Order: sequence, then structure tokens, then C-alpha cells
Amino acid sequence: MNGTFVIADLPADEDIRRRVARWLVDGWPHLFPDDTEDWYLHVWDEADRTGARPPHGLVATVNGVPVGTASMVLDDELPGAKEPGPWLAAVWVEPSHRRHGIGGALVRAVMERAHGPLWLYTEDGVEWYGAMGWHKVRGAELNGHAVTVMTWSS
Repeated sequence: MNGTFVIADLPADEDIRRRVARWLVDGWPHLFPDDTEDWYLHVWDEADRTGARPPHGLVATVNGVPVGTASMVLDDELPGAKEPGPWLAAVWVEPSHRRHGIGGALVRAVMERAHGPLWLYTEDGVEWYGAMGWHKVRGAELNGHAVTVMTWSS
């Protein structure tokens, strides 16, 4: 990876938002088969319009080019979840930029914005999140796929 990365709020720039939305749609089609780019754009636009937070969308860039994202949302669509939220969601880093600390920095940036406990669920990131202080809560299922619910509190 050439250059250092910068983490900032997801800008209103439609090209960047479409790129991030495409990552999220392509990243988890088995968990969220009904998600579309337009759905994500609507959620972000509504948050901008109303000032409602979360969601907090963050984007990591290298030399001005988006390479990763993470969000904090009130409800992360886990059926039957009793956890109150908010949820760390949609952590994604372009494959060519992985293993350079970008994902962890995005997660920590969301954690810094949390005012109290934060929740997430993951298919295969239990150890990775655990290394950042997250703790397993329980197993769950989303669209026929096993996930682990985890929590973190400052």
C-alpha cells in the first residue's frame, strides 16, 4: 500500500457513496439478499437530511481514494436480537488494502463515537474483534448463516 490512510465521515459525494454502497451490497449478499445501492444511499441521505445519528458512516481513504468503510447503526437487522444497539456494522476494506491496519482503525473510530455499549455480529471475525476488546455474547443465525454476537463497552 502506498500512502497513509485517513478516516473521515462519509462525505455527501454521490460517487463515493455509490462506491461504498456497492462494497456493502457485494460484500454480504448471503446475509442481506434484499439490500441495494439505492437503499444505502437513501439511509445516508435521510440521516444527512434529518441530522439523525446514528447512522455514522465512516470512510477510509488513501491518497483521496476510498478504500474502506464502517458504520454505527441503531438496528443491524438481526432477527430476534434483544441487544439494544447501537451496532457496529458494515466493516469493509478493499482486499488490496487489507492487513495494513485500516479495518482496525475504522472499528476503533466507531468505538470512539459510542456513548455506552456497542454491539456487532460476525461470521468469522471473533478473534479479530476480540483482540480489540470485544467479547462474545451468544450465537445467532441470519438468513441461514451462523453469526456470533459480540459487545464492547468503554
